[in-house]
Amino acid sequence: NHGGRSLVNQPADAIASPYGWHDTNGAAGPEYTITRGNNVHAYLDLNNDNAPDPGSEPDGGAGLDFDFALDLTMVPSTYRPAAVTNLFYWNSYLHDFAYQYGFDEPAGNFQDDNQGRGGAGNDHVNGEAQDGGGTNNANFATPADGGSGRMQMYLWTGGTPNRDGDVDNGIVIHEFGHGLSNRLTGGPAAAG
Repeated sequence: NHGGRSLVNQPADAIASPYGWHDTNGAAGPEYTITRGNNVHAYLDLNNDNAPDPGSEPDGGAGLDFDFALDLTMVPSTYRPAAVTNLFYWNSYLHDFAYQYGFDEPAGNFQDDNQGRGGAGNDHVNGEAQDGGGTNNANFATPADGGSGRMQMYLWTGGTPNRDGDVDNGIVIHEFGHGLSNRLTGGPAAAG
């Protein structure tokens, strides 16, 4: 269904993310109710300083309900919480998906708490939505295992209104693929 949306309940994979996507300490219960967890920290970076803009991490509350309005006929500034949520969702999902194919802790995956499974931790993906550093593109910086990857997602200016790469799942998947291939080519100690 092109352009369809759905709400997903507790989507974390029980092996790749055994305590859920919002956990960072390896014990039951989320540490965050915002778009931050063990595998990714998603936020707006409108000013391109590689840090969360104040108030830009959508909060799902105690129930982790991230249901925000999205109308693609409007300018991207009107649906920022939905865009950041989508970026968080897809990076978390891709972490779990790639885990099933061997992109795990010893292979250098992106996560903070490696739960004693090897590899270097403290390296979630920083997902920077509507990043002010450019337009009509996206990129993924990949330091060696133990350093957080950075996915910068830009607005696209080819239409009216502008389009947002954060809600184009193909772009998110493509950029995550750069991080994955950079960590696997040359091994996790190599920066890409």
